Amino acid sequence: MGTRIRLATLPELPFQNENHRQVRIVFRRLNLPGSLVLAFENSVYFTQGSSPLHSDDDSEEIIYVRRGTGYVQIDDAQVPVRPGAAVAVPRSVKHRVVNTGKDVLEHLLICADITKPKPVTPHPASAEDLVTAGSHSRLERLSCRRLALKEGDSSEILVYEGREVIYGLSGGFAVIMVSTADGAYEWEYAIDGSNAFWLPAGTRHAFRNVGDSELTAIGFLCDAR
Repeated sequence: MGTRIRLATLPELPFQNENHRQVRIVFRRLNLPGSLVLAFENSVYFTQGSSPLHSDDDSEEIIYVRRGTGYVQIDDAQVPVRPGAAVAVPRSVKHRVVNTGKDVLEHLLICADITKPKPVTPHPASAEDLVTAGSHSRLERLSCRRLALKEGDSSEILVYEGREVIYGLSGGFAVIMVSTADGAYEWEYAIDGSNAFWLPAGTRHAFRNVGDSELTAIGFLCDAR
């Protein structure tokens, strides 16, 4: 189990610099065993920074904003964003991110391969979902949900059957506990806003808030093969 999970530190990874923005590639598909996640990125846009307008026919994305204000252009529409906003980008849709604020704009982004057959039965929605795959979002494989824990609290045991998950923290400091299916063996990892954590489908895990403020973990879920 320990060899199949991935922990990455955002600031130490290589980045591309273009259009007044920095793009850090946190995870690539080749680093994730059996994954349909093409990439997980952390991007920072400086004042007037933007990404190029583009579309993808074989992938879809979710963008989660951690800092700053601006908008995500979806075809001809401009979707305003601020911290806590999550935006679905379906296949073949022209899109870009634009920073309209005086501060930097920072977001996390997951991109998934949708060339494989999608699940016959959709996964149930949750009250914590920010974006859910389905007709409303037009996403085929990706969803995104928020987990909030007060100081000292722990989550229930989480298991996403048929879905791999990447976590990024929007705020706080946590220990994530990962265990085997029977609960006999457990590993603990300390993570904060500088980390991202990937788990294969069906992995048992839980969070414990060990910081002195509320913990907000954002889970990006991707339907597995």
